[in-house]
Amino acid sequence: MMTVARKRAFLISIAICFFFIVCWGAYPLGVRANRLDLISEQSLDQLLGMCIQFRVDTLYVPIVSYMEALYLSDQLPRSNVLINNHAPDSFDPLRYLMEKGRHLGVAIIPIVDLFTVWPSKDFPAARKHVSRQHPEWLSMDSLGRVLTAPAVLDPGVPEAQSFLITLLKEILIRYNPLILAFENFGYPSPVYGYNPYAMKEFEIAKNHSYARPYTMDDFRADALTSLLIRFNALRDGLGVRTRFLLLTETNPDRGLREHFQDWVLWLNSGYFGNVALWYWFMDVKTVRYDTLQAFDILANDGFIVGFSPLSLIRAQLDLVLQEILTHPVGGIMIDTFSPEALTLLNLNGIGLPR
Repeated sequence: MMTVARKRAFLISIAICFFFIVCWGAYPLGVRANRLDLISEQSLDQLLGMCIQFRVDTLYVPIVSYMEALYLSDQLPRSNVLINNHAPDSFDPLRYLMEKGRHLGVAIIPIVDLFTVWPSKDFPAARKHVSRQHPEWLSMDSLGRVLTAPAVLDPGVPEAQSFLITLLKEILIRYNPLILAFENFGYPSPVYGYNPYAMKEFEIAKNHSYARPYTMDDFRADALTSLLIRFNALRDGLGVRTRFLLLTETNPDRGLREHFQDWVLWLNSGYFGNVALWYWFMDVKTVRYDTLQAFDILANDGFIVGFSPLSLIRAQLDLVLQEILTHPVGGIMIDTFSPEALTLLNLNGIGLPR
């Protein structure tokens, strides 16, 4: 169950959103930064400047991507994006944004992708990269072949889970973010999850399960849930303030069936404080159905709606926005700093006044 403190913090955030929506007719606006936006102090200043110009109150920043760090890390190799753009070794994009954002009134939410190792079979040369140090942790198909499109850590491997606990501990202790977002928190598809170490754990779980039959689908969903429970225990044990945010698709049935994300259970259990529902299929019918479904499932309207405005022509975007804004959602999140898209959002009352 969600603790009293977490409930209080969640309700306060909802109340703030309602205050702005009711009193100002505005919705909070967040933008996800690209890794290439994080290569220098100058590029970060440009991001923050656009946040001020276009009333963006929240900047989502990828800090763990392809098992490389866009922050100062002892656990992961430095991101090739920073190395290839000649960023100084001492340059810490996350620290810089958190300090500057605090003074400017822009919330910084780090994003971690804890499973995706690399997008292809051409693994990076860095010896510190997990693909080089622990190839035995990579997920496989049922024939024992390592899957590389993408390559991911297998959530069912105990040693991989322990590594992720250590990685998360580093981030929480060094930065103590108010919110930490998780993306791709699941299996890419049902063909993943057959690492032999994970299969051993499956056999143990099956033999001790009261549910009959206990399937691989059950095990993969349980592996993710057990890792989340450990993340929450770690956070609570450290005494840090961080709340966890899940970035996921809008349909919970598809999420559980294809990625083994039991995110309704996770939210109801308080493992995540909130969810950003990302609309991959942007048409009015889908938005209407999925948004109403989210209201029914979540029993609150504080969830965030995320989408990619550049995937739509102007007429489609207008219609989708009209549909979204018929519901008092907790905020809007997009994946571009396109001035045209941001201007259109501002004209539709999205973006808090400063």
